[in-house]
Amino acid sequence: MSQPIEQNSFMEASDSSGIIVLPIDIDQSLVEWRGTEMWGRGSHEGILALSEGNLEIKIDQLVGGFFIADMNSITVTDIPKSDPIPRRNLMEHLKSKDFFYVEEYPVAKFEITNIESMMGDSLMIVGYLSIRDVTKLISFTAIQIGSQNDEISYEASFEINRFEWNISYQGSYWERITSIIDNNLVDAEMEIFVKLTASKK
Repeated sequence: MSQPIEQNSFMEASDSSGIIVLPIDIDQSLVEWRGTEMWGRGSHEGILALSEGNLEIKIDQLVGGFFIADMNSITVTDIPKSDPIPRRNLMEHLKSKDFFYVEEYPVAKFEITNIESMMGDSLMIVGYLSIRDVTKLISFTAIQIGSQNDEISYEASFEINRFEWNISYQGSYWERITSIIDNNLVDAEMEIFVKLTASKK
């Protein structure tokens, strides 16, 4: 990850609470994912685009915010575009009922509920992560990586257990048997990396 950069001032308040609401720059912000299989012997990774979000800043400190990921934007980056068939097959599989079921659940959302300062420039972020039909409270560390002109950026990485969000085959008993590879050979943990850049412009 990038090294922390000294904070600049965002003192202009949007209301009497002193909180500035900065919209996320969706062109500079993203979610990266990585999943493994066979107990880490193989892996796939890719990117999700964000469709909306904001960061709430008070006296130069992050105090809240949210972001929404467009699940239809999911891409695979470890399979080259020169192999279009396996690349397309994996993306379609990830969008299917077996995993994210984007036809029924086209977005995922994270909303901050609490932030605590830690040692150095680290923050402990607590909030609700919604994927498919499940919303769960999670926590992870984040770090500010930049603050210049009218922009401010944060990065964070964490893991989730995909089964806790029903990211697994949900069909009948016999259909689950036929999908035993997905449920047992694809590892439960998914790595998530988030970069958020917000702007006053």
